[in-house]
Amino acid sequence: MNKLQRRDFLKGLAAVPFLGYFAFAFKNNITKEINQKGDDYLKVLRIDKLEAPTQKLNPPTGKNNNTLRIGLVGVGWRGEDLLLSLGYAHPEIIEKNTVNGQYNNYFRTTYAENEDLNVEIAGICDTFEVHSQRGVEISKSLIRSKSGKGKTKPAKIYPNYREMIANKEIDAIIIATADHTHAQIAIEAAKAGIHVYLEKPMAHSIEDAVKLRDTIKSASVVFQLGHQNRQQMSFKIARELYLKGVLGDVNMVQTYTNRNTIFGAWIRDDAFDHRLGNKDNINWEEFLGNAPKCEFDYERYFSWQRYSDYGTSITGNDFSHQYDCINQILRLGIPETVVATGGQYYYKHHGDMPDIFNAVFNYPERGLTMTYNGTLKNEAYQQSRILGSEATMDIDRAIMLFKDRNSVRYKDIKTSPSDPFYYYDPSSDIDAVSSATSKVYMKGGYGPTFIDNKIVDATFLHLKEWVDTIRGHGETSCNIDMGFEEAVTFNLANLAYVHKKQVRWDKENEKAIIG
Repeated sequence: MNKLQRRDFLKGLAAVPFLGYFAFAFKNNITKEINQKGDDYLKVLRIDKLEAPTQKLNPPTGKNNNTLRIGLVGVGWRGEDLLLSLGYAHPEIIEKNTVNGQYNNYFRTTYAENEDLNVEIAGICDTFEVHSQRGVEISKSLIRSKSGKGKTKPAKIYPNYREMIANKEIDAIIIATADHTHAQIAIEAAKAGIHVYLEKPMAHSIEDAVKLRDTIKSASVVFQLGHQNRQQMSFKIARELYLKGVLGDVNMVQTYTNRNTIFGAWIRDDAFDHRLGNKDNINWEEFLGNAPKCEFDYERYFSWQRYSDYGTSITGNDFSHQYDCINQILRLGIPETVVATGGQYYYKHHGDMPDIFNAVFNYPERGLTMTYNGTLKNEAYQQSRILGSEATMDIDRAIMLFKDRNSVRYKDIKTSPSDPFYYYDPSSDIDAVSSATSKVYMKGGYGPTFIDNKIVDATFLHLKEWVDTIRGHGETSCNIDMGFEEAVTFNLANLAYVHKKQVRWDKENEKAIIG
């Protein structure tokens, strides 16, 4: 199927409300051929009854007497998104999404109509004073309540995360800071008995990942790593399809992330309100934490992802998402060996992050290899691809299955290997978002998902899962063990890139062996 055909087909699908899973058979003559043989198409494929699409939203757990008091550390772009998913928005965001006194359809269905989780934003902390003040304004503006819009008491500003953690009024903490501070803040919070929602990636190094995992396992707290793709219906369906054997023996996985904007390359000196920043309203020492000491640097602060002192490279930023999606489906775990190459070819004056990154992850016990190819100078979108002996799966927020030309299982299905024989895409309409980066996020499955015939914000579901688990209902899907596998895997790739050697994972001693 060429790109034009696929685009036209997706347009047709967009007109069908809340599609569940369905076969692609009506697109060609498969149905006719199967019916002539008297067979049921879906039963032949053993995908006639899937459980994931029947999943219902979990019932509310927030009651009047069990308000959860949350502290947010880091009120940048992602921190503000997390507040929005919790039901809090800055007045200017509310105004932008309000027409004639009513929320626009996207804002209403994706955010405002979600369950009131009965949480209070009790504390705000950021090393940039402008963001701290903005966080307080957001904490006063509730978009999700019984009366619709509402005002709540403002959050308290803390000068640093340590004072927030020391306050006995904080029940849980959300960490959305620079990567190099993730593990340390999470460790101190867990030791204080505070539940932790940690934005990905989990840790700046393998050593940090080990310390954090051990701390969480010894503490009586609920941990959730912020891979909201865990809530995407497509990955749940893909897991079921894999377990039903539709792919045969999986032997290769191909993952990609392509970007081609300054913002997408994490050069964000001029983004948002960053030009308001200076050494007087930024707590530089607090930002540095345990990183190497240096003089105040505006670019290092606002484009920290591009510096290995603070960020985790293109692997921690982008590949970690792709890995976690695949890990949901295949349960790959940590690879035995990793090799990586690439280079900083274009943005040479902005930190030390490579613009091109290629890595190979070997799983000899599983008989498969996973590859990752990332570029910051091309935006051609590619789904992740899982290759099996019987079929190939293209997967993001949509799923396409293609039979292998030499398939035994599908030999009687008369369709071209270039046309999918199974398709899932509940909605391909992403016109509600405008920026190129946001569209990439949406295609990759980082935006809304579809559950119980409703459009639901995936980040809201991920936060709800964490909050519900704190209240004793269910468990988190991206727990500390899943986070540990993510952190070790991408850090192995970073080590392979830096040292230009194969890196092996010593499972028994939990160490990376270089060369």
